[in-house]
Amino acid sequence: MNEMETSRIESGEEIEPGGRMKSSSSIHSRQSAADFKDRVGELEVENARLHRLVAELLIKNQQLRRSD
Repeated sequence: MNEMETSRIESGEEIEPGGRMKSSSSIHSRQSAADFKDRVGELEVENARLHRLVAELLIKNQQLRRSD
């Protein structure tokens, strides 16, 4: 896989017949408002989980530095 294919995969773009690139962003514009709100809620929960994880890791890091 070359660099161009890798960047296309990471960006969610696809190639249409004829070589034109098609972006998956149009999929997101078709979501219903309820689906969008559900996704926002999922992301908020995940964000809170990640914040807790970072806080726990910072505390563990401080404890390890103190024990040296």
